Amino acid sequence: TCMPVQLPLYRHPTMTVVIDDDRSSLAVLDFHLEQSLAKTTFNRARAALDWVSDIFSRVDPGGPQLLGFEDECGEGGTTAESDLERIYHFVGDPQRFSLPTVVVIDYAMPDMDGLEFCEAAADLPCKKIMFTARADASFAVAAFNRGLIHRFIRKQEPDALDQLEAAIDALQNTYFLDQSRSQAGQLGAHEFGFLRDPAAAAMVQGLCDRYGFVEYYLFTNPHGFLFFDAEGAPTLVPMMNARSLEWHADIAAEEGAPAELSAALRERRVVPFFHTGDGCWSSDLPGDPLKYCKPTQVTRGREDYYWAMFDLPDHYRKREPYSHARFLREHLHRP
Repeated sequence: TCMPVQLPLYRHPTMTVVIDDDRSSLAVLDFHLEQSLAKTTFNRARAALDWVSDIFSRVDPGGPQLLGFEDECGEGGTTAESDLERIYHFVGDPQRFSLPTVVVIDYAMPDMDGLEFCEAAADLPCKKIMFTARADASFAVAAFNRGLIHRFIRKQEPDALDQLEAAIDALQNTYFLDQSRSQAGQLGAHEFGFLRDPAAAAMVQGLCDRYGFVEYYLFTNPHGFLFFDAEGAPTLVPMMNARSLEWHADIAAEEGAPAELSAALRERRVVPFFHTGDGCWSSDLPGDPLKYCKPTQVTRGREDYYWAMFDLPDHYRKREPYSHARFLREHLHRP
């Protein structure tokens, strides 16, 4: 049995739904959370339920089918081309950003209280946060135990808004972990061990924070991730272990590559991104083989992961992604 993944197979920005009949509370939340996430607000719970249900009826919450491979490159598995085809088909759709992955709801509302909303939305995959001034927590504990809500935050707590922001981020990640489960069972324990390692999850989050990446997708050939920034510019980050690099070195040697390439791979000094269909070095590649490699960065977790960042060559870009910045401009009228 595979260990559960610590890192979702993909993640992209989504919508947070905020429901509160107190317009002043909505205004405070709108101001505080404006810089950090896209959201839509409602002052009637029933209208919000109709909107959330409609979105999930039109958009597949399961995300892109990223896996369609058997084992390693050259053994009937996926190719870089098929990886890109799947990912670019998905990132061309603006509706992914409308998915309401987290709902923040007040308890006391006139048309439908927060618990009634959560009961009505129990079969929807969105995560629910009860954000209320009601001091009595017994109803929230009962709702949590029934799986109706995933967090309970009191509005009157001094750091309530900071708690809320952290809870939204954590629950968005949980949403993508849940959606990744059906595909994660197909993953090889050796080639994709980084998905089950908290150190690799922290490394991916660090790259997003440092370089402004807002979405990423598992790449299976080479193993790693394809990141996109807010404007849709792609960056490929292969992630390999010692076994993967040794295997690449063996293939390169068998195919007659220069000795310095095999040595650099075997000594884990470089990470490759060969621009071939199967991801392996080929004598058909023009120029110096080492130009397809970059110096290794190392993340130390349950094992060592060797990675590097590559710009995606123009011929790999299937079409223009629909970027998150464009979504904010066109749908939420953000500058």
